[in-house]
Amino acid sequence: MSTRDTRERLLDAAEELFAKRGFDAASMRDITSLADANLASVNYHFGSKEALLGEVIRRRAEGIVEDRERMLNLAVEAAGKHPPRARAVIEAFVYPMISTAREHPHFAALMSRVHYEGLFHAVGKVFERTFQNSMVAFVTQLSKALPGIPAEEMRMRLVFTVGAFALIVKQNPMVNTLAKRKTDVCMEEVAGYLVDFCAAGMEAPPNKKRKGGRQ
Repeated sequence: MSTRDTRERLLDAAEELFAKRGFDAASMRDITSLADANLASVNYHFGSKEALLGEVIRRRAEGIVEDRERMLNLAVEAAGKHPPRARAVIEAFVYPMISTAREHPHFAALMSRVHYEGLFHAVGKVFERTFQNSMVAFVTQLSKALPGIPAEEMRMRLVFTVGAFALIVKQNPMVNTLAKRKTDVCMEEVAGYLVDFCAAGMEAPPNKKRKGGRQ
């Protein structure tokens, strides 16, 4: 069995257990047991539990960024000499997340935990390296589509988009209760709702209230 196989099994096992139990509750012994590997292999491949979590996120996040860039470029090309529509930019931002959540549900659940359980201290550098340039590209295109929205506010609206996604994929029973649903929403259904909601929010007039609620 190759070293690469062991590494991938460790990543798969960590992704599943971090998602199901949380970062603190998922022990390295449980992860290596599920991966059919020994404890030394974690140190060999990753060095630490935090580094393992970071690599679990990086391997999926890079695919999301690549798909986002591809869809964003298509939206820009389709617009020709005009700025791309804000909705087309939001679709390019959202659909890769939805696609990854559908194909890798453990990763989607893990990303919700990262956002809601304060794990950013362990993966902040990975997020910055992986997503920062992509975020800049989306803010740039959205600023062209919606020139009246300040860049700072545009970035916040993208953050809210990520937050809405993280809430839905967590499949929190509260979501189903408030939405009066008997079953969890499927990812394809989520995509349409999320794009509609976030595109409308992105196109809303700029917030005139600034620091301290002053006009």
